[in-house]
Amino acid sequence: MVTVNLFPPQKLRLKEVTDELEVTWKNGEVYCIAADDLRRYCACSSCRARQLVGVRLVTESSKIVAINLIAQQAVQVVFADGHDRGIFPWPYLNAIAVGRVQDFLNV
Repeated sequence: MVTVNLFPPQKLRLKEVTDELEVTWKNGEVYCIAADDLRRYCACSSCRARQLVGVRLVTESSKIVAINLIAQQAVQVVFADGHDRGIFPWPYLNAIAVGRVQDFLNV
């Protein structure tokens, strides 16, 4: 069996109508990740600290307003609530897409 390296993705697209980030991986699989999920799983130090004390991260302004590539390693997501510190490396973004965030965080 041949293992396909998924990273970096072939394509990223912001779907404004549904407020999702569409990711096309190198193996052709396409996943749409909701803005709320990206905000909920933001791993920046501020969000991690807030999560530890039970502060809810998803706000009414969790809409994605921009995505920016960080070299070939990650994507930065900018939310309407002003949060722009979320950097999502490709393996972590894939873990969010396939519902395996806890496995990724527990490593």
